[in-house]
Amino acid sequence: MTNQSWINRRGMIAMTGATAGFAVNDAMMKHLVVVMPLSQSVVLRGLVTIALAFVILLWQGHGARLGDIWRREVILRAVLEASVVITYMQALREIPLGLATAILQATPLMMTACAAVIGRETVGMARWLAVIIGFAGVMMIVQPDAQGISPAMALAVLTAVFVTARDLSNRIVPPHVPLFTIVLAASIANVASGAAFSLGETEPWRMPDLFETLLTLGAALFVLASTALITTAFRGTEVSAVSPFRYVGVPVALVIGAFAWGETPNLLAGAGIVLVIGAGLFAMQDEARRARLAPPSTR
Repeated sequence: MTNQSWINRRGMIAMTGATAGFAVNDAMMKHLVVVMPLSQSVVLRGLVTIALAFVILLWQGHGARLGDIWRREVILRAVLEASVVITYMQALREIPLGLATAILQATPLMMTACAAVIGRETVGMARWLAVIIGFAGVMMIVQPDAQGISPAMALAVLTAVFVTARDLSNRIVPPHVPLFTIVLAASIANVASGAAFSLGETEPWRMPDLFETLLTLGAALFVLASTALITTAFRGTEVSAVSPFRYVGVPVALVIGAFAWGETPNLLAGAGIVLVIGAGLFAMQDEARRARLAPPSTR
């Protein structure tokens, strides 16, 4: 086995761990936002994440780079991250974990469409077809009726839009900004957004019990570990080999949802999940193939 193959295998394992970890975090937060005010859940996890990210930055010797959290690019990404958290947590209160996770998997297709619309990338007919099929799969998951899409499903779709914008904003964050500086900024934004959201809530905050405290700590740890793993997944690896493993989170979320809440998608939603994942995998592979066939840049 070549050295690149070993690196790719490491990346696949890291991506699998990251996506599974994010699914576990979402499950923990789904429980928390149901049993306590959403704002309190977001703020408590955010405070723990701030503390852990700060310690990690000092341990890595990046204490002098804390000022990077005030960069405009980092602030923009943090605001988008906070928007993702608030909308997604509201959606998770009402809809099954597996379906919410599957809707977010339309993000790569949305990024493809955005790249084509703003002229950053030429997208062929095959990938446009994959985008259309993927969006059709999303509609099969949300299943609008005569009154339209349910508010919770609409929030899940809006979350996917925010995730797309957040991921696109990653491209403008300077590469020298440490990863956990970005995580710290996002956590601060999450706490601020949670506090602001509390102003519109009528449910009072309360002291969490031991189980809820452990869930909060666990959610923060899984977020940090998954963030580190997803960074490792793309370090030195071939993107086409690693990216498909991002979809591992969907079956993990479906299994957790089935065991924890008895959630099972109906046949139409199940078919929609297959379409979203299939279209995303095809778009990724087609993009990788075109990249291999493209002439080398002379710049």
